[in-house]
Amino acid sequence: MRRKINLILLLVALFSLSAEAKRTVVNEQGDTVKYLYPKFNGITVNVDLFSPLSNVFGQKYGNYEMSLDAGFYNRFYPIYEVGVCYGNDTPNDYNYTYHVEPSFYNRIGLNYNIMYNKNIPGMLFVGLRYGLSVAKYDIRNVSINSSYWDDQQTGLTINGGRSVAHWGEILLGLQMNAYRGFMIGWSVRYKILFAASQNGNAKPWIIPGFGKRNNPLGVTFTVGYRITPKKKTLPSVADETDK
Repeated sequence: MRRKINLILLLVALFSLSAEAKRTVVNEQGDTVKYLYPKFNGITVNVDLFSPLSNVFGQKYGNYEMSLDAGFYNRFYPIYEVGVCYGNDTPNDYNYTYHVEPSFYNRIGLNYNIMYNKNIPGMLFVGLRYGLSVAKYDIRNVSINSSYWDDQQTGLTINGGRSVAHWGEILLGLQMNAYRGFMIGWSVRYKILFAASQNGNAKPWIIPGFGKRNNPLGVTFTVGYRITPKKKTLPSVADETDK
């Protein structure tokens, strides 16, 4: 609990430091303005590659997701993330295989660009997320040892598990413009599970969008494309004199 409180306080401190920074800048025309960037500076579509790459190297579950965000003043980026999770893994030192059917999850939140008034091709941001998922899962290949009968039962299955879970995330990330609107980025996330319903004693071990129940840390590596509005061109002096 103390670790969670410290992380929340750190996030609040980052917001406060950014809010106290000097907000007035001089644009290319020499005018003093509050924001260097326009009110609306585009939308970005991203795909996360971290989980698929982890599957290639042996991870037995994965969250496959994409996101859509919109930028305002290059400072505020409300974002929506949606994906599907699948898992079929046997935890170390456990006597069962956990299987989760392909299940959808959603997250909604906000990224805050700390470097919003800097003329750089990207952003360093902190963010918040709220996630929700509904999943069906089975506990398969359960083996039970009986010391009384000196026997072992294997191949047992507990079907029909269903879980509704919701959680929060605190994150730090970086996103850069690689080439003509093509973006690459990463984020590190600390996840706080609020609740996850269960059937009997069979707790959900892999939660879609959250990952393993006992691991609060997450990483994303994204590639995407940013669609920016066309800049309005002011009429030249010659154009005005021709009228």
